[in-house]
Amino acid sequence: MRKKLDMGWWHLPLSAWLLLMAGTTATAQGTLQDQIHTAITAFIIEQTRQYNSPPRIEVGRLGPRLRIRPCTVPPSAFQPPGSRLLGNTTVGIRCNGRSPWTIYVPVQVQLFQPVAIVDRPLARGDTIREGDFKMVERDLGALKMGYITDARQPIGMVVKRPLRVGALLTPQLLEAPRLVRRGEQVTIVAESGGLEIRASGEALADGARGDLVRIRNTTSRKVIEAVVVEPGVVKVRTGSHFP
Repeated sequence: MRKKLDMGWWHLPLSAWLLLMAGTTATAQGTLQDQIHTAITAFIIEQTRQYNSPPRIEVGRLGPRLRIRPCTVPPSAFQPPGSRLLGNTTVGIRCNGRSPWTIYVPVQVQLFQPVAIVDRPLARGDTIREGDFKMVERDLGALKMGYITDARQPIGMVVKRPLRVGALLTPQLLEAPRLVRRGEQVTIVAESGGLEIRASGEALADGARGDLVRIRNTTSRKVIEAVVVEPGVVKVRTGSHFP
């Protein structure tokens, strides 16, 4: 049996929320289960405050063999290293009262948010545009492979593999468009003393915006590294000598 709480008032300040929770227990300290439930719920609400809907939290009950007393001060919750915040997870509870203790409690956290879903078949190499996907509400805790909640993020990105209608868009499935291709002619730009100097070069690797790629100067044949700034244009890093 798990204790479940529906938090329609999750947006309250944390201090006000804790006072409200304290009033719902038998005493200010309450039972050990009450203390743990309050600490875990407050912790998860604080960690998910950036989302526009409240989490649904189910705190597992303590085992009957657990032999610890209620904490003499409000216990604190923390996220153990390597654990997830959402889905089926574990939350640590630490008591710093007269008889200190630390335990780990199983918790299920659901958080429903709009995520990007493919709305028409996409082929490998397609550039995503508006209308290629839609935002559909899903439980983030169940999406272990990642998700995209910002509707602006996929636009202009390139699909790495074919995707069917209804497939979840994740960051791993997308890549930035290549603005420079290996073997193509590019313009090398350098700034010196307030002047802008340009030269022609050949890209020796593909590159997206912001990538550092190797370029061969067409005239000097010298190979340099430059940053991709726009299609067919790379810029020599500050402090580098013009090739």
